[in-house]
Amino acid sequence: MGGIDRNHIDYDEGGGGREQEQQLIPGLPDEIGMECLVRVPYGSHSRMKSVCRGWRTLFSHPSFYEQRRKARTAEHLVCLVQPLQFHAHLHVDVDVVLKERDYKKRQQRQQQEDCRYHHPSQPGSLLPLYQYGLSIFNATHQTWHQVMMPGMDSIPMMFSHCVALPSSGKLLLLGGWDPTTLHPVPHVYVLDFIAGECRRRWRRAAPMSVARSFFACAVVGRSTLYVAGGHDSQKNALRSAEVYDAEADQWKTLPAMSEERDESQGLSWEGDSRFWVVSGYSTENQGRFRSDAECYDAETGCWSKVEGLWPFPSSSPRGGCVTGQSNRHQWWRLAAEEQGGIGEIREYEREADRWRVVSSIPLPHPESGIGGSSKFVINLDGDGDGDGDGDGKKKSRRRMLMVMGSGGEREGKVGAFILERNPNDEGKTKWNHVHVPPQFNGFPYSAAHLLL
Repeated sequence: MGGIDRNHIDYDEGGGGREQEQQLIPGLPDEIGMECLVRVPYGSHSRMKSVCRGWRTLFSHPSFYEQRRKARTAEHLVCLVQPLQFHAHLHVDVDVVLKERDYKKRQQRQQQEDCRYHHPSQPGSLLPLYQYGLSIFNATHQTWHQVMMPGMDSIPMMFSHCVALPSSGKLLLLGGWDPTTLHPVPHVYVLDFIAGECRRRWRRAAPMSVARSFFACAVVGRSTLYVAGGHDSQKNALRSAEVYDAEADQWKTLPAMSEERDESQGLSWEGDSRFWVVSGYSTENQGRFRSDAECYDAETGCWSKVEGLWPFPSSSPRGGCVTGQSNRHQWWRLAAEEQGGIGEIREYEREADRWRVVSSIPLPHPESGIGGSSKFVINLDGDGDGDGDGDGKKKSRRRMLMVMGSGGEREGKVGAFILERNPNDEGKTKWNHVHVPPQFNGFPYSAAHLLL
């Protein structure tokens, strides 16, 4: 690994300058000390922050995680909003945010409630307790964690969107349904995976101007989030759109789209300042998905329509398509089973005014657990743990996609696989099975990826 410039980071924020003169690890040159520290597993970073002021500043700075990415020691964290079923003797690994004693207190409260709740639409009826929660799958170490929210129990997780801001190591939760009224809410919450102490990572951000659900959203650039479409509390499809500046914590209303687009999918590409809203349907045509898309250009402040981007009228684009981390206009879509087939992932590339299929990769056999009609794909592009060659020489980026599915011959269960495609090996592909513990079997509503 090449030398890491420690001077990138101000280790003594108001500390009088003395901390900067100390070595990262006593007795070792700072370059060697940094090479050691970037290899510390992410799950141990909270403990590392308690060692000394210099380490606390180091492990709380985005530049340190950029160095982990350059050193190819970063870890792939998949964030999932999913329904969680709590059993009386449920055991969940202590998550990266919550300390063990806090989890046990909440677990005791759940046991006292006998894992039952009254559904607001059916007064007096008792149903098994299903709650939407935020789960973290560490794809590097193959571990699952449930994220609790000390002091933030009122966060409406049901049908909320999770969106990652990779450059700052933050996760945004947008919208969701009020668990009592089942109406959409405009709330926005931010979870900081890098800065602060364990109990100080959650904060409430400025709300959206419109309460909406099942909307399209995507991050453009480092800290700009676009939101469009969806439906309101009366299930009316929306044309409205807005943009959020995460650094300033401010929302701005955008011109409305030309069409209503409920259950649409938001897409963006690295190096492209445009925001794409794919497919969706109008209030009068619920369930009949449009074949076109609308694209918002921040430079012109206008929407434009793109025809033929989603020619699948009975299939929702939500969760079924992702873009890659490159300036090439490529995207991947989960193709449904046809004539008894097992389905596939198709790679598309923009060519002039049309999209062409450049590759098709069959999905694992339906008996593996992803044979149902519901599937979800998450892009894990990036340089993480195990991607390096040990001497710092740059290798071609390997491509990884995580696919989750439910139903099939394992009804009620969720199956998951990670697809690896190594450009250094003639583009050969490999499916790696992911073990999903029973408490994480809920099919995800939304997902995001962070490389830390």
